[in-house]
Amino acid sequence: MLLPTDAALRKKAADIADGAKLALDDLGAGQLRIDFKASSSGSAEVVSRVQAASADGTKLIIGPATNAEVSRIISSTSQPRPPILALVPNNSAGGSNIWPLYGDAIDSALEGVGVAVAANQKNIVVVHEAGFPAENLIRLREGIQLKGGATIGFVPYPPSGKDLSAAFAKGTAVFAKANTIVLLGGGEAIGQVIDILAAGEFGQSIATAIATSLIPEEIYKRPSAQGLMVAIPSTADVGVIADRFRAKFGRSPSYDAAIGYDSIAIAAGLVRSAGPDAITVENLTSSQGFRAATGLFRFRPDGRIERRMVVHRIENGSLKVIQEEGEGF
Repeated sequence: MLLPTDAALRKKAADIADGAKLALDDLGAGQLRIDFKASSSGSAEVVSRVQAASADGTKLIIGPATNAEVSRIISSTSQPRPPILALVPNNSAGGSNIWPLYGDAIDSALEGVGVAVAANQKNIVVVHEAGFPAENLIRLREGIQLKGGATIGFVPYPPSGKDLSAAFAKGTAVFAKANTIVLLGGGEAIGQVIDILAAGEFGQSIATAIATSLIPEEIYKRPSAQGLMVAIPSTADVGVIADRFRAKFGRSPSYDAAIGYDSIAIAAGLVRSAGPDAITVENLTSSQGFRAATGLFRFRPDGRIERRMVVHRIENGSLKVIQEEGEGF
């Protein structure tokens, strides 16, 4: 397990490590061992750690916790190496047997899109911060198509929040063709974006509005945010480990702790079902996926994670569940 020593990531690293230790106690059954390795994300140590793990017969690498380190692994190490479950948000690692463990805003948006498409609200406009990663916009468009929807267009807005009305005016023709809008962004401007769009000057034909897990919870209180759909990871299953985690570490488990727990639970489940050599790319990418403390997820052959989320609607300033994560894929 490759963990960061960076001050900004220290709490996350501690929570992940403690979650992993609890999973080892709960599920290891004497068949697993974790070697914890810590280093600064700005150093080149991650490459030598991966090379050493490959040489000593390690079955699975968990970490690192930054995309920069993942990029170093891809560019500076070669196959064969153990499968890697990186402690980063969803992205594609280029089919290099590296998968992220965290979902992201695109996963959140696509869960909402699925609900909209099921209600026959299939024509979708995407409003996003200028500079939003192009790869993620492509992933969103592809995901919308797979859900049965159509991306009518993309309308960027300045992250600063300046001249928002002018930015949206440029998308008037796109808004007019859409009945669903996806709002990407969680920075300073997102509240203003929601206010302007709720006022009805743009997108009068839009019946469904989907925000993402990026929006801050304080936005839920805005009158303009009422009715927005928001999909977030399930936290119900975190409660399964909560009592044991508190008893062992004296605090409640965070989502990061649950991620650490699940990283070991994946390995333990495979070893328990098929023996010590079961931690393979083929088994990790089983289409059935895994259900653990962070809910339902699966690793895709293209190097991404697919996480089911719980879809909510904002009502009276809080989230009301409208669709659970489901029982499978």
